[in-house]
Amino acid sequence: MKIVFSFYKTLLLSALLLLACSLAAHQTLPGDLDSQEIRFTETNPPVGPVRPVAEFEPASHVLIRYPLGIPLSLVVHLANTAQVVCLVSSSQQSAAATAFTNAGVNMANLSFLNAATDSYWTRDYGPWFIFDGNGQYGLVDFVYNRPRPNDNQIPQTFATQFDLPYYGMNIQQTGGNYMCDGINTAAQTTLVYEENGNNQTNVNSKMLSYMGAQNYLVVQDPNNTYIDHIDCWAKILAPDKVLVRSVPTSHAQYAAIEAAANYFATRNCAWGYPWRVYRVNTPSNQPYTNSLILNKKVFVPQMGGSYDAAALQAYRDAMPGYEVIGVSGSSSAPWESTDALHCRTHEIPDKNMLHIAHQPWHGIVPEGDIALYANITAHSGQPLYPDSLFISYKVNSGTWQRSYLMPNTRSVFGTTLGGFAPGDTIRYFVHAADQSGRSYDHPVFAAADPHWFVIQPDMMGPEIQHTPIASIGNQNEPISFVVNASDPSGISQLLFRYQIDAGQVWSFPMDPLTEDSYIFQYYPDFVAGDSVFHYSFVAYDGSNPPNTSQLPVDGSWFSVPVNPVSGSDQAVPVVTSGIRAIYPNPFQAKDELLTLEYCSDNKSPITLKIFNIRGQLIYEHNSISAKIGVQQITWDGKAFDGNKSTSGVYLIQISQGSNSYKAKLIKVK
Repeated sequence: MKIVFSFYKTLLLSALLLLACSLAAHQTLPGDLDSQEIRFTETNPPVGPVRPVAEFEPASHVLIRYPLGIPLSLVVHLANTAQVVCLVSSSQQSAAATAFTNAGVNMANLSFLNAATDSYWTRDYGPWFIFDGNGQYGLVDFVYNRPRPNDNQIPQTFATQFDLPYYGMNIQQTGGNYMCDGINTAAQTTLVYEENGNNQTNVNSKMLSYMGAQNYLVVQDPNNTYIDHIDCWAKILAPDKVLVRSVPTSHAQYAAIEAAANYFATRNCAWGYPWRVYRVNTPSNQPYTNSLILNKKVFVPQMGGSYDAAALQAYRDAMPGYEVIGVSGSSSAPWESTDALHCRTHEIPDKNMLHIAHQPWHGIVPEGDIALYANITAHSGQPLYPDSLFISYKVNSGTWQRSYLMPNTRSVFGTTLGGFAPGDTIRYFVHAADQSGRSYDHPVFAAADPHWFVIQPDMMGPEIQHTPIASIGNQNEPISFVVNASDPSGISQLLFRYQIDAGQVWSFPMDPLTEDSYIFQYYPDFVAGDSVFHYSFVAYDGSNPPNTSQLPVDGSWFSVPVNPVSGSDQAVPVVTSGIRAIYPNPFQAKDELLTLEYCSDNKSPITLKIFNIRGQLIYEHNSISAKIGVQQITWDGKAFDGNKSTSGVYLIQISQGSNSYKAKLIKVK
């Protein structure tokens, strides 16, 4: 009887222990390992520099465990996305195979790994993956921070099963509290320090030597729950993107969560600019960040509430081109705020992946040729396709173009882009393919969300040169004002401005004379009392918006005295009858009228005729009433057909009786 009682006592104690582990589940508190005396043999670290492999990189397998913590429907999805490795005891393998087959799982993509396990949290106890300094794929193990000895052995079992280099890192860790960017950045909460005696130096050193964490972001957990896992509130989606949960301002953890989001927003990613922080609304602590990225799919836990759809859209906005799939939890193992889909699955990177390392151009860059380099590694060992190595780029809203990458060194390829104008926005991505059938883009979103930079905008106005005139007076021929103007983005417009004494300021476009020179012909028609002719120039370049320059540079005027005698006349006669003035001249017929001042010594009717430069009569007004003295006659710029006359030189003729007077008019746009 004692033997029987002892047997049942042992059986009962074992059952109670299993029940306790099940009840504790994810909720085992830090420090529980102290009494477990778990022994861990540390190995030498990998050859550096080490590159950690990110969740969003190409995966060949995904690790789950049976009995399941995920719904069978998710296993169906996973087996259609990658090879599924299912941890299962030999005694339960048949039941697992039956369940998977009945659910419609693609069994050709599922294999079993016989191993004893304590829980279904493969994320937390599963191995981490790296490429060492020689490009060798390997597996990193750690002391699992839960008293689950079977789970703690899984990385070694996996390494043996798949014949992978194994590295043991002797610090307590858990996969739910780890994420990386696939370059040199790892992020965790301060739980990692707390569970390792707050020896930050030791933790930092090991994370660098084993996991390549040169940029190690250790953040205070904002959720204020027992678990302190980073995947309960954040998720790295790409080397420059991180998703952080958001809550209403009334939420107890609002300030802490916003501080965590700001932590990333104010720090540079590995590509040299601040993290792009995306938000997903979790007002009731929904575990939306606890998702799985597997190749080009994202599996997001769904809670059956009104916020589910918005959570899926948050991922679609952040990861264009990815298929975002909502997954409801099973009734036997529902999703929890501290334990969801990510915790119960673990992607296994493709050891034969095609990898592109590239430091992108970003922000505002100087004008000139842009050299682009990419380190392209085919871990399959297969040759690269030369015609599939290129930069795809577009300028502003133009069409996509290609610039093929040429070999630079053993695995580095490069090309040069040029011919851009100041202010141009360049978008681009790198593409590669190898003969194993693999292809890859950098960034992974390719044309949907490419790298981009802006050529330094032109902030300088055109350079203007002009030799000022010394004097001005009435003369028969026009005075030519000539300027030289140049700008890298071209000259869009150059204006001639003038003012007589303190009168109205007139502004007219100048005409191109040569490639870099412009001319404006001014027909002087000064009247008695005019003393100073002021003029200046304003140039606009081809930028958008345009930069401007003025000459004189201080915005003032060139001031020239008005001489009563021109260069060709001895004296300016006093006009007793005839045309005294035409203004504005040049004339810009928009909403203004041309005014002619005419002095008459009799009351005979006046006739106004206007001829173009070919001598053709375009306008005539007969029988204008006359009066003794000066009177004004106006013209709206329209020809006989009622349309505005074109730009050019015109001859104005005033006839009164036997007297006829002529003057020149220049009309501009």
